[in-house]
Amino acid sequence: GIRLPPNCTKILFHWGLKDTLLQKALVTHTLFFTRYETGEYLGQHVWDEGVMKETRGLFMLTTHAILYELLHDAAIKAGVEVRYRSDVREIDPKTPTVKLASGEVLSADVLVGADGEFGVSRAFVAGDSARGTRTGLALYDSTFPGSHVRQHADFLYRDNGIIAVFGCGRAIVSYPIPGSDDLAFQWYGPDEGPEGQYGDPPVEDVYTIAKPNHETLHLAMSAVRKAVRISIRDHDDLEDWVSNDPRLVLVGEAAHPFPPGTIQATAMAIEDGGVLAKLFSHLLEERQVESFLDAFQELRQSRVRHVRLREFSNVLYMTLPEGEAAEERDRSMRAKAAAGINVLEGASDGDATKNWDEMEVIFGYDCEDHADDWWIKWGVLRERALGGMSGDNAAGPGLLDFSKMTVNVSSTTVDEYKP
Repeated sequence: GIRLPPNCTKILFHWGLKDTLLQKALVTHTLFFTRYETGEYLGQHVWDEGVMKETRGLFMLTTHAILYELLHDAAIKAGVEVRYRSDVREIDPKTPTVKLASGEVLSADVLVGADGEFGVSRAFVAGDSARGTRTGLALYDSTFPGSHVRQHADFLYRDNGIIAVFGCGRAIVSYPIPGSDDLAFQWYGPDEGPEGQYGDPPVEDVYTIAKPNHETLHLAMSAVRKAVRISIRDHDDLEDWVSNDPRLVLVGEAAHPFPPGTIQATAMAIEDGGVLAKLFSHLLEERQVESFLDAFQELRQSRVRHVRLREFSNVLYMTLPEGEAAEERDRSMRAKAAAGINVLEGASDGDATKNWDEMEVIFGYDCEDHADDWWIKWGVLRERALGGMSGDNAAGPGLLDFSKMTVNVSSTTVDEYKP
């Protein structure tokens, strides 16, 4: 399962995928919070309708397979050629050329490295700094049949809700999967064994590792299917996402690996695609490519760094060890729940409120608008300075062209107004 926040779905809507997404994903409105060790209910948070409307997106639940199929079909419809079983093994150090596992060589004007945290693109650009360090936490990604706990989880189906279970060094995120009675099940726990990553076979027995004590968790986790374990790594921010020799740009997890299972992990990759597409929609000449790649990095790096730090903080917040910080978190949530208000906002200045305030800003961000702003403020000026644009093209989309405007000034005498 994956969660698609409003800053992500608004892009998909703009790409003409809203109707399809509404058919293949669930709209969610509510978060529920409980304690891992005791099952204690800590409260809930309902997404504010006004805030969601302002974002021009929806918070949705779907699966990786559904999103993959949706984007694949849209790309094919747009004329993209998709080649299967074509693993890239080498990138030429001087020209934008790649060698496939089959031995075939392909060339391009620009290489887009979207091959993830462990792909050849990230290693080519970043070298030894490409690999982060294991944190000791892992995400165990799986599903389980909702019928097994229907009497305990009916509220999730009724509200398309998300449940977050906070524990000491452990946490759970679970939610319904569209078109199925199954629930997505993502368990954060100790990272035991060799490094795990997406694509590994599902062989982990979460129930044996977790040893849940609470009755409801015991019942649910006994039905969890074998899971894929994805080690959570901490990475230094890459200084460069772009190589100009050869022309290569990193996007998604290749540029900025996120903690697996987090809200914005998928969204940031979609935003990367939205910004890159917007910039290159203004391409007139090959000489613009380098400036567009530099603009992409400039627009994306600060945004992604901020959001990635937030997502790491959220994982740590859910898995706080027993102590004062965890007690204060739970106490604040209980008090807000007792007062009948959303537990992630309110009068207090606790971490939960701060997190929610920042989340509102993250949800409201429009990456395509920011790309358009760059073009209007800097791209058009640069093109005019280089003499590369004239007439209607010089204005750019939505920008008035004053180059042919004339102004006539005349003087008129007006009698004094008398009531």
